[in-house]
Amino acid sequence: AKLSDAANIIIDEQGSTIYLADKGMSLDVGAVAKGYATELVARELETAGFVSGAISAGGNVRTIGKPLDGVRDRWGIGIFNPDSPIFSDDRNLDTVYINDASVVSSGDYQRYYYVQGVRYHHLVDPVTLMPAGYYRALTVVTVDSGRADLLSTELFLLPYEKSRQLAESLEDVEVLWIMPDGEIRVTQGMTKLLRSYGASGQD
Repeated sequence: AKLSDAANIIIDEQGSTIYLADKGMSLDVGAVAKGYATELVARELETAGFVSGAISAGGNVRTIGKPLDGVRDRWGIGIFNPDSPIFSDDRNLDTVYINDASVVSSGDYQRYYYVQGVRYHHLVDPVTLMPAGYYRALTVVTVDSGRADLLSTELFLLPYEKSRQLAESLEDVEVLWIMPDGEIRVTQGMTKLLRSYGASGQD
Protein backbone atom coordinates (compact mmCIF):
# COMPACT_ATOMS: atom_id res chain seq x y z
CA ALA A 1 0.00 0.00 0.00
CA LYS A 2 2.87 2.39 0.67
CA LEU A 3 3.72 2.37 -3.05
CA SER A 4 0.14 3.33 -3.98
CA ASP A 5 0.13 7.03 -3.10
CA ALA A 6 -1.13 8.91 -6.17
CA ALA A 7 0.54 12.08 -4.84
CA ASN A 8 3.86 10.48 -5.78
CA ILE A 9 2.93 10.37 -9.47
CA ILE A 10 4.36 13.60 -10.87
CA ILE A 11 2.82 14.53 -14.24
CA ASP A 12 4.48 17.15 -16.44
CA GLU A 13 1.96 17.87 -19.19
CA GLN A 14 4.20 20.34 -21.01
CA GLY A 15 7.11 17.93 -21.09
CA SER A 16 4.83 14.92 -21.68
CA THR A 17 6.51 13.00 -18.87
CA ILE A 18 5.49 11.09 -15.78
CA TYR A 19 7.84 10.69 -12.82
CA LEU A 20 7.27 8.15 -10.06
CA ALA A 21 8.72 9.64 -6.87
CA ASP A 22 8.80 6.40 -4.86
CA LYS A 23 11.53 3.93 -5.77
CA GLY A 24 9.88 0.60 -6.55
CA MET A 25 6.64 2.26 -7.67
CA SER A 26 5.19 1.29 -11.06
CA LEU A 27 2.08 2.03 -13.09
CA ASP A 28 -0.34 -0.72 -14.06
CA VAL A 29 -2.40 0.22 -17.11
CA GLY A 30 -4.53 -2.91 -16.84
CA ALA A 31 -7.68 -0.84 -16.31
CA VAL A 32 -7.61 0.35 -19.91
CA ALA A 33 -4.81 -1.28 -21.95
CA LYS A 34 -6.64 -4.41 -23.11
CA GLY A 35 -9.75 -2.48 -24.08
CA TYR A 36 -7.72 0.17 -25.87
CA ALA A 37 -5.77 -2.48 -27.80
CA THR A 38 -8.99 -4.30 -28.67
CA GLU A 39 -10.50 -1.08 -30.02
CA LEU A 40 -7.40 -0.41 -32.15
CA VAL A 41 -7.65 -3.91 -33.65
CA ALA A 42 -11.37 -3.44 -34.36
CA ARG A 43 -10.76 -0.13 -36.11
CA GLU A 44 -7.94 -1.62 -38.19
CA LEU A 45 -10.24 -4.45 -39.26
CA GLU A 46 -13.01 -2.01 -40.16
CA THR A 47 -10.56 0.11 -42.16
CA ALA A 48 -9.44 -3.05 -43.97
CA GLY A 49 -13.04 -3.71 -45.00
CA PHE A 50 -14.29 -6.17 -42.41
CA VAL A 51 -18.05 -5.78 -41.95
CA SER A 52 -18.78 -8.55 -39.46
CA GLY A 53 -16.90 -10.11 -36.58
CA ALA A 54 -16.36 -10.40 -32.86
CA ILE A 55 -13.07 -9.93 -31.04
CA SER A 56 -12.85 -11.71 -27.69
CA ALA A 57 -9.97 -10.56 -25.49
CA GLY A 58 -10.67 -12.22 -22.16
CA GLY A 59 -13.41 -10.21 -20.47
CA ASN A 60 -13.47 -7.70 -23.33
CA VAL A 61 -15.62 -8.33 -26.40
CA ARG A 62 -15.89 -5.91 -29.33
CA THR A 63 -18.29 -6.63 -32.18
CA ILE A 64 -18.16 -5.33 -35.73
CA GLY A 65 -21.41 -5.11 -37.64
CA LYS A 66 -23.93 -7.90 -37.24
CA PRO A 67 -23.63 -11.69 -37.66
CA LEU A 68 -23.76 -12.82 -41.28
CA ASP A 69 -25.12 -16.31 -40.63
CA GLY A 70 -28.58 -15.39 -41.92
CA VAL A 71 -30.12 -16.35 -38.59
CA ARG A 72 -29.10 -13.69 -36.07
CA ASP A 73 -29.44 -9.94 -36.30
CA ARG A 74 -27.36 -9.26 -33.17
CA TRP A 75 -24.39 -10.82 -31.44
CA GLY A 76 -25.16 -12.58 -28.16
CA ILE A 77 -22.42 -12.08 -25.56
CA GLY A 78 -22.57 -14.02 -22.31
CA ILE A 79 -22.26 -12.26 -18.96
CA PHE A 80 -20.33 -14.52 -16.62
CA ASN A 81 -21.91 -15.63 -13.35
CA PRO A 82 -19.26 -15.12 -10.64
CA ASP A 83 -20.93 -17.77 -8.48
CA SER A 84 -21.06 -20.52 -11.12
CA PRO A 85 -19.15 -23.75 -10.43
CA ILE A 86 -15.91 -24.04 -12.39
CA PHE A 87 -17.09 -27.05 -14.38
CA SER A 88 -20.65 -25.88 -14.97
CA ASP A 89 -22.07 -26.39 -18.48
CA ASP A 90 -23.55 -22.89 -18.48
CA ARG A 91 -21.49 -20.34 -16.59
CA ASN A 92 -23.44 -17.34 -17.89
CA LEU A 93 -25.71 -15.23 -15.74
CA ASP A 94 -27.35 -13.58 -18.75
CA THR A 95 -26.76 -12.71 -22.40
CA VAL A 96 -26.47 -9.20 -23.81
CA TYR A 97 -27.34 -8.65 -27.50
CA ILE A 98 -25.36 -6.01 -29.40
CA ASN A 99 -24.00 -4.83 -32.74
CA ASP A 100 -21.04 -2.48 -33.30
CA ALA A 101 -20.43 -2.28 -29.55
CA SER A 102 -18.24 -3.53 -26.72
CA VAL A 103 -19.05 -5.59 -23.64
CA VAL A 104 -16.49 -5.43 -20.83
CA SER A 105 -16.78 -6.99 -17.39
CA SER A 106 -14.77 -6.47 -14.21
CA GLY A 107 -15.15 -8.66 -11.17
CA ASP A 108 -13.68 -9.98 -7.96
CA TYR A 109 -13.48 -13.48 -9.48
CA GLN A 110 -11.00 -12.71 -12.28
CA ARG A 111 -7.66 -12.15 -10.54
CA TYR A 112 -7.16 -12.78 -6.84
CA TYR A 113 -4.90 -14.38 -4.25
CA TYR A 114 -5.16 -15.59 -0.66
CA VAL A 115 -3.20 -14.35 2.35
CA GLN A 116 -3.75 -16.27 5.59
CA GLY A 117 -7.06 -17.55 4.27
CA VAL A 118 -8.36 -14.12 3.22
CA ARG A 119 -9.15 -13.59 -0.47
CA TYR A 120 -7.94 -10.36 -2.10
CA HIS A 121 -8.92 -9.43 -5.65
CA HIS A 122 -7.10 -7.05 -7.98
CA LEU A 123 -9.51 -4.08 -8.11
CA VAL A 124 -8.09 -1.76 -5.46
CA ASP A 125 -10.05 1.16 -4.01
CA PRO A 126 -7.77 4.23 -4.33
CA VAL A 127 -9.13 5.64 -1.04
CA THR A 128 -8.80 2.60 1.22
CA LEU A 129 -5.99 0.93 -0.78
CA MET A 130 -7.85 -2.35 -0.26
CA PRO A 131 -9.87 -4.41 -2.75
CA ALA A 132 -13.25 -2.75 -3.35
CA GLY A 133 -16.21 -4.65 -1.95
CA TYR A 134 -19.21 -2.94 -3.51
CA TYR A 135 -19.92 -5.62 -6.17
CA ARG A 136 -19.12 -9.17 -7.24
CA ALA A 137 -18.97 -8.02 -10.86
CA LEU A 138 -19.98 -5.25 -13.20
CA THR A 139 -20.54 -5.22 -16.98
CA VAL A 140 -20.42 -2.17 -19.24
CA VAL A 141 -21.82 -1.91 -22.77
CA THR A 142 -20.71 0.98 -24.98
CA VAL A 143 -19.20 1.39 -28.43
CA ASP A 144 -15.51 1.99 -27.68
CA SER A 145 -13.76 -0.94 -26.00
CA GLY A 146 -11.15 1.28 -24.33
CA ARG A 147 -13.86 3.43 -22.80
CA ALA A 148 -15.77 0.33 -21.69
CA ASP A 149 -12.65 -1.12 -20.07
CA LEU A 150 -11.90 2.08 -18.17
CA LEU A 151 -15.51 2.51 -17.06
CA SER A 152 -15.87 -1.09 -15.89
CA THR A 153 -13.01 -0.49 -13.45
CA GLU A 154 -14.02 3.03 -12.43
CA LEU A 155 -17.65 2.09 -11.80
CA PHE A 156 -16.57 -1.02 -9.87
CA LEU A 157 -14.58 1.17 -7.46
CA LEU A 158 -17.49 3.50 -6.62
CA PRO A 159 -20.32 2.90 -4.13
CA TYR A 160 -23.55 1.97 -5.93
CA GLU A 161 -25.31 5.35 -5.84
CA LYS A 162 -22.23 7.15 -7.18
CA SER A 163 -21.55 4.40 -9.68
CA ARG A 164 -25.10 4.51 -11.03
CA GLN A 165 -25.15 8.32 -11.09
CA LEU A 166 -21.97 8.38 -13.16
CA ALA A 167 -23.23 5.65 -15.51
CA GLU A 168 -26.51 7.46 -16.12
CA SER A 169 -24.71 10.75 -16.78
CA LEU A 170 -22.86 9.24 -19.75
CA GLU A 171 -24.30 8.89 -23.25
CA ASP A 172 -24.44 5.46 -24.86
CA VAL A 173 -23.31 3.62 -21.72
CA GLU A 174 -25.31 0.78 -20.16
CA VAL A 175 -24.34 -1.11 -17.03
CA LEU A 176 -25.22 -4.28 -15.11
CA TRP A 177 -24.13 -4.53 -11.46
CA ILE A 178 -23.94 -7.81 -9.52
CA MET A 179 -24.17 -6.88 -5.86
CA PRO A 180 -22.36 -8.83 -3.09
CA ASP A 181 -25.58 -10.69 -2.22
CA GLY A 182 -26.13 -11.65 -5.88
CA GLU A 183 -28.83 -9.05 -6.60
CA ILE A 184 -28.74 -7.77 -10.18
CA ARG A 185 -29.22 -4.07 -10.94
CA VAL A 186 -29.20 -2.53 -14.41
CA THR A 187 -29.55 0.80 -16.17
CA GLN A 188 -32.82 1.34 -18.03
CA GLY A 189 -31.21 0.98 -21.45
CA MET A 190 -29.59 -2.31 -20.48
CA THR A 191 -33.03 -3.91 -20.16
CA LYS A 192 -33.43 -3.61 -23.95
CA LEU A 193 -30.26 -5.64 -24.48
CA LEU A 194 -30.62 -8.51 -21.98
CA ARG A 195 -32.11 -11.93 -22.64
CA SER A 196 -33.64 -11.95 -19.15
CA TYR A 197 -35.73 -8.92 -20.18
CA GLY A 198 -36.83 -10.45 -23.47
CA ALA A 199 -34.04 -9.38 -25.83
CA SER A 200 -32.82 -11.85 -28.44
CA GLY A 201 -30.51 -12.17 -31.41
CA GLN A 202 -33.36 -11.23 -33.73
CA ASP A 203 -34.54 -7.64 -34.15
